[in-house]
Amino acid sequence: MVKGCHDTQFYKQLFENAVYQQKVQNTPQQKSVTVYSTPSCPWCNTLKSFLRKNGIVFTDIDVSRDHEAARQMVVATGQQGVPQANIGSEWVVGFDQQKIKRLLNIQTQ
Repeated sequence: MVKGCHDTQFYKQLFENAVYQQKVQNTPQQKSVTVYSTPSCPWCNTLKSFLRKNGIVFTDIDVSRDHEAARQMVVATGQQGVPQANIGSEWVVGFDQQKIKRLLNIQTQ
């Protein structure tokens, strides 16, 4: 019970907002994730499913349609195959689950 000169709604908002702000402040910021893929690539779909399952927000670039992005990917990694992911400033070629988990700090049982 809280006693004071304000109405119940004031205190309710005060505590709810404080809890919400605390949760936001304690949430680590996710690294930027960009996936370079094609629609017909099974490993690309596996990578994207893995990211979604773990709540990772990512940008998906279809290199079969975006030729400039495909060129930039090859310049950056020297590799033409997909999937490739840029996580923060590091590249992951293929679906290297252990490296992805490490880079994104994904904890699994």
